[in-house]
Amino acid sequence: MAEIYLGRQWGQAGFFRDVIIKRLFPYFAENGQILRMFQDEARLLAELYHPNIPQVYELGETGGYWYIAMEHVGGFRLVDVCQAAAKQAKPMPLAVSLGIVSQICAALHHAHERTDREGRPMRIVHCDVTPHNIMVTLDGVVKVFDFGVAQTAVRTDDEMGFVRGTYAYMAPEQVKAKSLDKRADVFGVGVILYELTTGRRLFQGNDVQIMTAIVENDVAPPSSIIQGYPRELDAVLLSALARDRARRTPSAGHLMMSLEQFAIRNSMVIAPAVVSSYMRALFPYERAREAGMGLVPTFDEENERPLDLGIEEFEERLLLDELRRLKEIAPTIESYVDEIPHPLTLPKNAERKNTPPDFLAQGSNGNAPLEGEEGEGASLLSDRLGLDRFDEDSELKPIVVLTPKSKTTQQNKNSQDKFMRNLAKRLQKESKPPSDK
Repeated sequence: MAEIYLGRQWGQAGFFRDVIIKRLFPYFAENGQILRMFQDEARLLAELYHPNIPQVYELGETGGYWYIAMEHVGGFRLVDVCQAAAKQAKPMPLAVSLGIVSQICAALHHAHERTDREGRPMRIVHCDVTPHNIMVTLDGVVKVFDFGVAQTAVRTDDEMGFVRGTYAYMAPEQVKAKSLDKRADVFGVGVILYELTTGRRLFQGNDVQIMTAIVENDVAPPSSIIQGYPRELDAVLLSALARDRARRTPSAGHLMMSLEQFAIRNSMVIAPAVVSSYMRALFPYERAREAGMGLVPTFDEENERPLDLGIEEFEERLLLDELRRLKEIAPTIESYVDEIPHPLTLPKNAERKNTPPDFLAQGSNGNAPLEGEEGEGASLLSDRLGLDRFDEDSELKPIVVLTPKSKTTQQNKNSQDKFMRNLAKRLQKESKPPSDK
């Protein structure tokens, strides 16, 4: 429908921020229904205030082009995360999968329960909850995008028999073009949860085969495919994927709470910091620097003049100082996460031991070892996302955490005294009247 640009919004006094500009193609703007959908997307997002949903700043038209200016999210689509994990052999841990899906549920629950400014339910149904419409940032924040095909009470011209969405993530009632409610999105989230935790595509084939499987076949329990898959998570997943929506998990909020309760009972941390650790290990990159656009001045306080360092040299000095401080404080978040026992490393009804169960010793299909796979395990690797190896990744980038104020030492005191002397000199110099020439 549209092309995407990275833009920069400028304001007074040096204010600026990066934005995404979504510009509708002119020939789509000539179609009244598509234009209304584009406009409704902006109007809907403007009514949603949630950290897991991108904000919209402006809807407008210029030069014959309709556009939406919205929040720039520096991250990766979930489908790209899965593909990168498969290529780099960095499987997604269960805690990361649950952390991502939990944030998706939080965003959808906010949209589902939103009312307009007169208090009337907006009855928003996203209709296209797929890995292509979900972004994950390096800080571990998940954003749900693309409400362009959403069903809502705001539209009064919606007609029965209009199918919208992506087939492999549609609910049975969505495939049948029936009236939808928030439980259709729950089904889509269930498909994503299944794929992230099993490493398999749930519905495969051509469009007809996929739609037939969704409407006619119940989803097989993951535990029947992967040895050692938690039975409790089995039940949560199958409830979200129930073909009969009367028996399905009633809302995204209920699904989110079920996942968090499962994590708590199994001593698992699914916070954004855990997702961030995995993302930074998978995508160890930094945004290109922009000379002259920094906000922090570089200043040599000892000589009372600007520090004559390049950007890279100055940032390297700051990093080295920070790393020296990190050696004197508590362990990083990664080391804390590594110490948390993984629920899948525990035999059922057994005490915590260092010996992993059969699940970790098995291969990608649960029947063959990962190293030097043979037979069925090797044949299944081609259609897997490659996310089922729940081994720990030791090459994680450090995370800088806030630390308590250190005790005052003689060196700190001397440094503080030196700073105060320099400050007094500058104030004294500034208070002198200008000399007459």
